[in-house]
Amino acid sequence: MDDAKLNILVVEDDEYISKVINKEFSVLNYETHILSTLAEARNYITDNAKLIDLFLLDLKLPDGDGFTLLNFIKEKNQEAPIIIMTGHLSNKIVNRAIRQGCYNFLEKPFSVQKDILPIVRRSLSSVLLKKENHYLSEQMLHTSKLTALGELSATVVHDIRGPLGIIQLTCEDLKDDFDEKNSLTKEELNDHIYQINKACGKIKKLVDHLRNYSRNDHSEKEEYIEINSLIENSLFMVKQKLRNLGINVINDLDNHPHKIVIKCFPNKFEQVLMNLMSNACDAMKDQAKKDLSIKVFINQGYLYISISDTGTGIPEDIKIKIFDSFFTTKPKGEGTGLGLSIVKNIVVEHGGELLLESELGVGSIFTIKLPTSKILRGENDSSDPSPSKAA
Repeated sequence: MDDAKLNILVVEDDEYISKVINKEFSVLNYETHILSTLAEARNYITDNAKLIDLFLLDLKLPDGDGFTLLNFIKEKNQEAPIIIMTGHLSNKIVNRAIRQGCYNFLEKPFSVQKDILPIVRRSLSSVLLKKENHYLSEQMLHTSKLTALGELSATVVHDIRGPLGIIQLTCEDLKDDFDEKNSLTKEELNDHIYQINKACGKIKKLVDHLRNYSRNDHSEKEEYIEINSLIENSLFMVKQKLRNLGINVINDLDNHPHKIVIKCFPNKFEQVLMNLMSNACDAMKDQAKKDLSIKVFINQGYLYISISDTGTGIPEDIKIKIFDSFFTTKPKGEGTGLGLSIVKNIVVEHGGELLLESELGVGSIFTIKLPTSKILRGENDSSDPSPSKAA
């Protein structure tokens, strides 16, 4: 992980205190931003909320009560600790601050060296731990992506042979026809051009899949995209595995009278779907019946995307830890995919839940549950209340 400075926002109208804090923090390689009013703080937080690692907040400011800023901070940044500074620390203030999400308190007058720094260090240790965990998750995401790219490349190489063969045969036919007749009618020429264009379109689609999946996740932004497109792209990425294992895909993507469009990080969301599909394939590799079922519906304010298999099912003792970090049921060397803990974290990042149903000897269902606030447009509530058991 890169050694980036930690960002601390100090909202304090006492110029002397601000200068001392800034001097001490700069020695410790903290990036400190000093503001003196509620208005300045609101403007700065609006633009930089997610970049701030710690807040130091004076409760008494020239243009208002610091508690109003406390609420504003929590709306914009749920993660960063907030430390309150006040000259009148009472039980009433402490209780109110705790209810509003305050991490710790400092009563004036205080020593920056003896009082502030120990609390700041403790606060930032948890921030650093979260950053490190996020970094490790991103690394696992990247590793999984490289593995998937290898599988996807194999699919592209396999599938690209078909349209390339068509182009080659069409060019040979074109040459033979011209050699035989020494001329071609407009209709014959258009037919050959149509076949070549059609094959080129298929190749372009294959290359686009590879290019889109190779995008840099760090620069990815949320966008609205059809859920059908996300599922189809994910199915394409596990196409080779589906083909090799002889798995039958059952989906209801064509059963929706309206397209369901959701707001998401497309690359990350496709990785979630792809990994759930890939895990389902692995669960069925030794089974006689191999059905991968995909179901999408809306019910009671939520969008459900379920991926079910007819595999062996998951024992109860495995269910309780299947979402734990670094847990895998695969043999050593085979657990190269995205861990279910990170899959779940990505779903949570989208405001959703990842649910599991499983029955030994029947199969498993992993269901992504998203609030309909993530939907741009979609169907009315489905009559189906929940995903059905894998059959």
